[in-house]
Amino acid sequence: MTDCEQQARVALENQDWPAAIRLFRQALKDSPQNVELSLLLAEALSEACKTQEAISVLDQALQEHPQEVELLFALGDLLFELDDTEKAMECYRTILQVDSEEGEAWASIGLVHYQQQRFVEAIENYRKAAKLDGDTAFLCTCLGDAFLAQSDIKQALSCYQKALKLDPQEARVHLNLAEIHHEQGDLAAAKEACCQAIVLDSELVEAYVTLGNICLDLDETREAVHNYQKFLDCEHSTLGQEIRAEVAALVEGLKAEMS
Repeated sequence: MTDCEQQARVALENQDWPAAIRLFRQALKDSPQNVELSLLLAEALSEACKTQEAISVLDQALQEHPQEVELLFALGDLLFELDDTEKAMECYRTILQVDSEEGEAWASIGLVHYQQQRFVEAIENYRKAAKLDGDTAFLCTCLGDAFLAQSDIKQALSCYQKALKLDPQEARVHLNLAEIHHEQGDLAAAKEACCQAIVLDSELVEAYVTLGNICLDLDETREAVHNYQKFLDCEHSTLGQEIRAEVAALVEGLKAEMS
C-alpha cells in the first residue's frame, strides 16, 4: 500500500471527505486498474453528496472490469438511491449473469420491485435470496414489508416476529409491529412495541408520531402531546412536511382542549 493510499484511507475513516477524494484520485492515477481504489473513491464522493461523480467513477471502472460484482453492486445501490430503478435493475441482473447464486442480488431486485409496488415479484425474489443465503433479519423484514403492503397482516406478523428472533435490536421492526397492533386495537401491545423501538433507536422520529397516536387512543392526552412535540422538535424525518403540519395542528388543538 502506498503512502498516498494509506493517507486516503485514514481521511475516509476520519470522514474528511475532501482529503479522501483528493488522495484516492491521486492513488488511482498511479494504479488506474485498482478496483478497490475506485470503490473507495466512489464511497468518499457519495458521502460528500457528490453522487453523480461517484457514479462516473464506477462507470469508468466497469469499462475495464465489466463483470466485477462489487462495482456492479456499488453502482446499482447508488442508482437505487436516486430512484433510477431501471438502471439499478440492470446492474443487479448483470451480477446474476455472472453468478446466479448471488443471494444479495436477488434481494436487491426484490427491493427494486417493492419500490415499484410490484409486491408479488418482490416476495418471489426475497424468497430466492433466502434459499441461497438462509433466513436473515433483513430478508424477514423485507418479506414482512411486502406482505404488509398487500394487507396480508398474518404473514407480515409472522415475518416480523421471525426477524426479531434473529435480531431483537431491529427498531423499525418493533415500530412496524406497533402499527399493526394499533390497527388491530391491541393498544397495550402497540405501546410496548413502540416504546421498545424508541429505546433501540431514539432517532427513529416517526415512532413518536405512532406513540402519540396510540396514547391518544388510550386517552393519555398529555403523553400524546409530549410525543408529538418530540417529533416536531426533530429536524430530520422520513415523514413529509404535510404530516408535520398535521401533527403541529393536532398539538395546538389538544393543548387548547387541555387549557
